[in-house]
Amino acid sequence: MELFRREHAGCMVHHSIDAHPNEADFPLHAHPFCEVFYFIQGNGYYTIEGRDYPLSPGSILLTRDGEIHKLHIAADCPYERMAIHFPLDDILQKNTTFCSLRALFLDRSPGCGNLYVPRTGESAEFLAACFSRICRPNRSEAEFALSLTANLPALLTELSGIREQTPIQASSTKRESSTVLPEIIDYINRHLTEISGLAELEQKFFFSKSTLNRLFSESTGSTVWEYVVLKRLHAARRMLLDGKSAAIAAASCGFGDYSAFYRQYRRVFRESPRRERKNEK
Repeated sequence: MELFRREHAGCMVHHSIDAHPNEADFPLHAHPFCEVFYFIQGNGYYTIEGRDYPLSPGSILLTRDGEIHKLHIAADCPYERMAIHFPLDDILQKNTTFCSLRALFLDRSPGCGNLYVPRTGESAEFLAACFSRICRPNRSEAEFALSLTANLPALLTELSGIREQTPIQASSTKRESSTVLPEIIDYINRHLTEISGLAELEQKFFFSKSTLNRLFSESTGSTVWEYVVLKRLHAARRMLLDGKSAAIAAASCGFGDYSAFYRQYRRVFRESPRRERKNEK
């Protein structure tokens, strides 16, 4: 249930709660924008690019464009969160006062250093207040826009201070996949457009096809190749939004068959590649 939802200038903010969360309602996904996620209550963790991040009240996760993540949530506790989605280049423009905050999203490897936990009560109160001000209901469009413009940079500045102290890395869970999957996904990210099939990963990591798929399913809810295709689709989408043609984006991101790329793109994004590029223009 959404308690609050507003959109402005390419940004979207929501405050939501699920009294009895069902993990199946939160599939593996990525965004074509940056996300600042604030966890209020629940029992679960996020897997981001194969790395597990436990969630505790007040913790914050940052994800950037194309960073694939999956929520693992238990049904025994209400799941409440706030989230801010925004286009990085529009909000934190280069050569402006807040351009250094871009490092929170860009100066790290995918799936590394996504979690922020306030070190002091003062910091926790400040971050909670920023989210509460942005998600305050019953305001005009102009008032919401002003609050978002003022509080989002303040929030990110506080997180930047936390990052400079002791960055929080992912933690291993009891699942087998949590120890081996990050290395496999790092390899996929480095060779995304070159991987020809699972045989390459079998030879590289000495796992059978069935074991690889089991590890991926446990962590992400997908098969290995579904994960690779989703990563490629998001890379192609970024190229489309940057002005490249659909054919060039498909070929550059490892899709040898344009018709297969087209079908997969429509399935995932509910839009044709060419139409999305046109709409962005």
